[in-house]
Amino acid sequence: MGRLFAIITSATVLLWADRAPADVAKVGLLADFTGAFATWGPQFREGVEAYQALHGKTVKGLDDKLHEIQFIYRDTASQGPDKARQLAQELVLHDHVRFLCGLDLSPHAMALADISKEAKVPVVIMNAATSSITRMSPYFVRVSQTVPQDVAPLGPWAAAHDIKRVYTIVSDYAPGYDAEAYFIKTFKAAGGTIVGSARTPQQETNFSAYMERVREAKPDALYMFQPAGSPSVAFVKAYVERGLKAAGIKLLGGGETQELFLPNFTDDIVGTVTSFHYTETNTRPANLELRAQVKKMFGDKAVPDIATLAAWDGTRLIQEAVAALGGDAEGLQYVDFMKGKKFDSPRGPVEIDPVERDIIQNVYIRRVEERDGRLVNIDIDEVKMVKDPWKIDHPPQAN
Repeated sequence: MGRLFAIITSATVLLWADRAPADVAKVGLLADFTGAFATWGPQFREGVEAYQALHGKTVKGLDDKLHEIQFIYRDTASQGPDKARQLAQELVLHDHVRFLCGLDLSPHAMALADISKEAKVPVVIMNAATSSITRMSPYFVRVSQTVPQDVAPLGPWAAAHDIKRVYTIVSDYAPGYDAEAYFIKTFKAAGGTIVGSARTPQQETNFSAYMERVREAKPDALYMFQPAGSPSVAFVKAYVERGLKAAGIKLLGGGETQELFLPNFTDDIVGTVTSFHYTETNTRPANLELRAQVKKMFGDKAVPDIATLAAWDGTRLIQEAVAALGGDAEGLQYVDFMKGKKFDSPRGPVEIDPVERDIIQNVYIRRVEERDGRLVNIDIDEVKMVKDPWKIDHPPQAN
């Protein structure tokens, strides 16, 4: 009887060992799921869930232990940086997360700088595009973009394609200033001339007077940087109604024509040229994989855009770090693993800058076209492996 009990006990132990639960590495994702910026949170979640559905939630470490990567979602509810800071503190102190991520708006990311340093928790930034952010904490790693990075390649491209005189109109807030500065700088350096500039209120929807000034200046092109949504739609409408398109004045821009926002426009947007780090129609295997998985899980109406993309890539980076170092490594060890990391993203080849912990990536020159009854962006050129130009212009200060 004793021998039989021992055999049964031994078998039970072995069976339990085979089914032993994985160590859990918790990841706190902060984003706006409700309120004015509510598109970001659901898209981040779709990117995370699509990646884990395809590649698994569990990784096998070098120690042969299994580690489950568990995401915990918190809604900053479009309430600003204080809310982001509060939720991050709760995730660190009560949920004991090993990583923080998400962060659609720059003030939210900035609010986590001190928390990340005090708690020694890596923060994978999935949007928040202000250039200086990654210098605020050695625990910050960004997988999205910066505004100067997306904008700077468009100036030289325009100058090389018979656009010699440009009028710029940007929205009157920090990203607009960055876009204005880097388009003007690179365009002028390539031999172009700026014939006029204006800044518009952030929620402006009446652009008629601005368009009159542009038409009088007779530029080759108009460069815009406007918040996606009502302002950008009204901007293009005024550009057409005031006769600028008919006069042959080309329209240049950036994120205004993201796939997510293109259905808001009429066919008048066709022909607009923009520069951006992700074009939805690219046929890279990783992009086809991402888009097929998101559609499979969330339906044909799902639109995988830059938030989905960054969450997909950020999840990959976190899971590979845990696979390499286990679930209990020091925060800076995870960051050091991510530095210099290269991989094929759905957007194209990317690298995490080993010094700045920021993304290095291709920037694509795209044109809006109508294909199969839909407005889409089509790549017409690319600038390979662009670093954030703001950091090049503002080298780190020696200690």
